[in-house]
Amino acid sequence: MSKFLGPVHFWLYHKIQFQESLIDALISCAVQKGWNDEDLTRFSCPDRRQLDEIIDETNIHGWLQTRIQDAETRYASLVLYLAGSDETRLKVLEQAAGDFGAAQNLQAATAPEAFHRLDDLLLDGMPCDQINRVSHSSDDVITWIQSADIHSDYWQGHGQWYYLLRQALIAGLLSHTDYSFLHKEDGSFHIVKKAA
Repeated sequence: MSKFLGPVHFWLYHKIQFQESLIDALISCAVQKGWNDEDLTRFSCPDRRQLDEIIDETNIHGWLQTRIQDAETRYASLVLYLAGSDETRLKVLEQAAGDFGAAQNLQAATAPEAFHRLDDLLLDGMPCDQINRVSHSSDDVITWIQSADIHSDYWQGHGQWYYLLRQALIAGLLSHTDYSFLHKEDGSFHIVKKAA
């Protein structure tokens, strides 16, 4: 990564901020459900200044990496704390993630455009990690694989919960488009045009 702030850094910071907003949405859901027997703001990030106001410009890469790890840790910790061993709570959080996604009113004219809109929002490590690798692309379908699972380590043995919430979030994000999201048993991910 560059030693100077560039578009890629602002793009990554936007993705971090999107995850922070998702955390806030799940906290709001918990408060509405009366699950807040503790102060849930400890899972939230109070400092939402612009990137150029907050970043350590002597360590851009390290600072962004630390922010990613912090956001991932708090997200997992919040869900694990709220859901515990209660599967019904996890379902409520899935619905809240889907509703949050739908509220973004994402638009896309093709499957690759939908993929890029998701990639502009979803936090998948540093750009140099190249986690999502496209294997097929046409106007109606895009297929990709993840080169590594960089999320599950934060979830204390419940990595599948991350992917349940992510699937609900993506379904919500795509709900205003003509496309749907599939995660197949072979581990591949697909955005496909909905049947007319």
